[in-house]
Amino acid sequence: MKICAIISEYNPFHYGHLKHIQDAKRQSGADAVMVILSGNFTQRGEPTILNKHVRARIALEAGADIVVQMPTAYATSTAEIFALAGVKIANSFENVTHLAFGCETTRTDLLMELAKFFANEPKEYKNKLRKYLNDGNSLVTSRQKAIEDMIKDGSTEISEITEVGDILKQPNNILAIEYLKALINTNSKITPVFTTRADSEYNSEEVVGKNSSATAIRARLYKTNKVRSVKKLVPNFTYSLLKEEVKTFGLPDVNLFNDLCMYKLKMSTPEEIRKVFDVTEGLENRFYEMSRNTKDLNELLLQVKTKRYTFTRIKRIILGNLLQINAKAVKSIYDLDILPFIKVLAFKDDRQELLKSVSANTNLIIRVNNVESEQSEIYKELANIEDRANQVYYMLLRKNSSIPEYTPDLLTKSIKI
Repeated sequence: MKICAIISEYNPFHYGHLKHIQDAKRQSGADAVMVILSGNFTQRGEPTILNKHVRARIALEAGADIVVQMPTAYATSTAEIFALAGVKIANSFENVTHLAFGCETTRTDLLMELAKFFANEPKEYKNKLRKYLNDGNSLVTSRQKAIEDMIKDGSTEISEITEVGDILKQPNNILAIEYLKALINTNSKITPVFTTRADSEYNSEEVVGKNSSATAIRARLYKTNKVRSVKKLVPNFTYSLLKEEVKTFGLPDVNLFNDLCMYKLKMSTPEEIRKVFDVTEGLENRFYEMSRNTKDLNELLLQVKTKRYTFTRIKRIILGNLLQINAKAVKSIYDLDILPFIKVLAFKDDRQELLKSVSANTNLIIRVNNVESEQSEIYKELANIEDRANQVYYMLLRKNSSIPEYTPDLLTKSIKI
């Protein structure tokens, strides 16, 4: 059996995602599709519109056969760690033969060249990168400037400076390079499958019918607070489950989330903030001081943001502080060949043979039985982060509805198929 993996957030699932699943299966020739899904919080440092279990159900409706979760510690981190975690999960399954991802460019040859370059960063590049970072530029800008300098002085075989510059400005191209880099660095046997995005610009809030981005759909949902306002923007199965969930639980309360983030910042010492992943160069002191003189999270974001520290990076750090995601837990992905557990969120009842055929080299969390008697420290840490993420997320939902009963993440018993 050949399985094609897709790493995604589906926040929410839209027509572009549906086309991606269809294209991935067709281009790979795979027998089944596995979605590696983020949990209840995203790489942007925000709560998802729908909880992970409902998003997994939607993925099955769209044509996926099995959905597994990427641990929140990795799913809410940088593009490099997000991609590396996703690839290492895919690598854990012998029958995962392909990995499909979207990109804005048709120059897949250049994506491969850039991935090989970044997988084996030469010393000259590292020096240039450090210089631009020290000048106060963001990582994305510094990386682009550094490689453009090397192309200009002929110190790299990559020669197409205009195309490279354009590629490195697009978020899905950047993520595609990280997927390819992770495949290279893990000596993966998985074949990449490139699909060109059919929806609007990734972060665009412009509503353009069936080509609307997830960002635009979320913006309209929160602006109108009416699910029917996005009925024509998402597939029918997304709309039905979205309508059902919002009717029962409401949309996650963003104002409450912001207040929780501010409360945790105000209660944290600089030493505690410093332990959060991606806090560098005394940034903890800036957070500490600003939080004490600010009541509103959006105001704090404006005060902390600089040319080097983007809104997204700051929001990820703030979420990491709220969920107590320490740098050690996040960096563990670099040391782990195999994750200590992989949680199965959903799989098609008529494809139970898929669970046996995936031949996991790690533990699949499926149901509460056949527990391993001892869990490693990183298992416990990742599970505890997941539990905190779930508890915070369900606080954001409508108070007069009970918390859904799903298989818990914290020390959930695992089985080996």
